[in-house]
Amino acid sequence: MKIKLVAVLFLLIGVLSSCTNISGESSGKMDVLPYYDLKGFVEKEIPKLDGKTVTLTSRVNGVQEFSEKTFTADQWKDEFGAFFEADINKPSMIDSYTTELQKDILIHRAKPGAKTTIKEIMVRIVDDKPIWITFKGSSESMFYTSFINGGIYMNNREDRIDHYEIESTQKIWFLKPNNMKIQGAVR
Repeated sequence: MKIKLVAVLFLLIGVLSSCTNISGESSGKMDVLPYYDLKGFVEKEIPKLDGKTVTLTSRVNGVQEFSEKTFTADQWKDEFGAFFEADINKPSMIDSYTTELQKDILIHRAKPGAKTTIKEIMVRIVDDKPIWITFKGSSESMFYTSFINGGIYMNNREDRIDHYEIESTQKIWFLKPNNMKIQGAVR
């Protein structure tokens, strides 16, 4: 009886220790991404923009300003922070979106009831290259409502980002809404 128990125990330990990670995750990363890799796309584009000048149009609560800036790669990462935040390829979101293709536009939409702030990502792809990418997001609670939209538009002749926009509106219960829009044209 003791021999059978020891044999079963060793067999169980051997089976458990030989199991691989079935979920496809290793150290928090998925082997195959279920949705368009917006974060990876932006990371790949940033080195092409290093040292480029951008003409910025900023509007905060109706007050508009124009400026020109030259960004380093690290500053571009900060500038595109909203696009990194819009990444939906997280293990917790694996079944949160539907995916459809309408002609040459790939669309990921949040399923009804999905607990996610990014509601939609659309990517127009021509000749296996993105032409434009947009996202829409929102979140709300009893006291707070927030909306964010963003878009990246490509210059395919130069194979880099041509222009982008990010618009955000936040409304706290008893206060006026804050609206901010940034548009950048890369030269």
